[in-house]
Amino acid sequence: MDKYRIIVAHPGQQHSYRLAAALNRYGCLFTYMTTVYNKKNGLVVKLLRLFINEDNKKRLERRRCDKIDDKQLIQYNILSGLILLLLNRVDHSRRIYYWWNKKVADSFGRKVAEYAVKMKADAVIMYDTNAKSCFERLKQAAPEIVRIMDMSAANRSFVKHVYEEDMDKNPQWAEILRCEKRFLWDYSLEDYEEEIKNAHFFLAASNVVKHSIEYSGRNGSDVWVVPYGVDSGIYAPSMRENNGAVRFLFVGAVRQMKGISYLLEAFETVNPESAHLEIVGDCMIPDRLQHKNASNIEYLGYLLPETVANRYKDADVFVFPSLCDGFGLAALEAMASGLPVICSANSGVADLIQDGVNGFVVETGDAGELRDRIVWFTEHRDRMKDMKRAAMETGRNYSWEKYEDNVNRAVIEMIQRKYKNG
Repeated sequence: MDKYRIIVAHPGQQHSYRLAAALNRYGCLFTYMTTVYNKKNGLVVKLLRLFINEDNKKRLERRRCDKIDDKQLIQYNILSGLILLLLNRVDHSRRIYYWWNKKVADSFGRKVAEYAVKMKADAVIMYDTNAKSCFERLKQAAPEIVRIMDMSAANRSFVKHVYEEDMDKNPQWAEILRCEKRFLWDYSLEDYEEEIKNAHFFLAASNVVKHSIEYSGRNGSDVWVVPYGVDSGIYAPSMRENNGAVRFLFVGAVRQMKGISYLLEAFETVNPESAHLEIVGDCMIPDRLQHKNASNIEYLGYLLPETVANRYKDADVFVFPSLCDGFGLAALEAMASGLPVICSANSGVADLIQDGVNGFVVETGDAGELRDRIVWFTEHRDRMKDMKRAAMETGRNYSWEKYEDNVNRAVIEMIQRKYKNG
């Protein structure tokens, strides 16, 4: 297989470690570039450890990838990146955070572009909302370098469109939804549109993301859909029988953007003796809307990943009614744990669902259809075992090893197409 000089760059982290490791496995990663990184024997990290608590030390330890050699690493804007991490935790208004994030991304992107030109790279892969300055500079200084944008989430203009449709349909929750993603209305989205315009090609986590790129006028032939993976060794199914109420599970931020109002409304008229719902995640909605008096709805709050894995084992069905989600990794984890999934059509994980086999896809924002599918599971317990097995097989089919193979192949195809077409 051809080997190219490919740069992967992200001022934060996201899933860039996975992509960089995949390319490195095939000898195609030239450099990984970031801001804050737990580099072995790094002076900044050593100093930082003296002043942070144990919880933050654990977070810092996770900011490295053992599959990337430190010699392949370049860091820019380290101090700016540390300030950004602090703002992410203390700036609850998000206004200063968004302002600083743009400054860091723009500065970081320009330095990535300068390095790519200097080293005559074949391709630069950057991430949505962080690629504008880099792609602009490359377009001017070195148009031959392939500009690839990796997108795990749907593009912001499309998301805003989806949210506004929901706000019109569900006015009771409109202001709550607006507050959850206020920057979509408070700030211009032109920069996001510009980076989409300047990219040659796209890696998309799902067809929802692909559709959002097309929404901004790009051709779908420039998009490669590469689903993420899961470690099935961590998420093992219990496959035990349950003779009580069917146990439904939601994992994620408890917000309207995740479709929580439709899930609560769906459970409103379900027989509490036949179905029980556990909600895992930080709850960000007002108390008056949480249906806490319902005997079959239980809020567990934020749980550590290893505890969440146990909740998967104890559940029967996973529900994921998000208004717009680029993938939904929690749903794939649930499938690897043997849980059939009920998800919305605007959830990226819908790509993996076969109706009546490993779950169901429902219309986004339709509490009635969601309720019908919840009731279906309570009335078809005889189908549960086969659907659990099918869900588990689906989850195990989407491993991180498969992701690495697919994403490496996709990137090589992009570079070869660019070179062929000029």
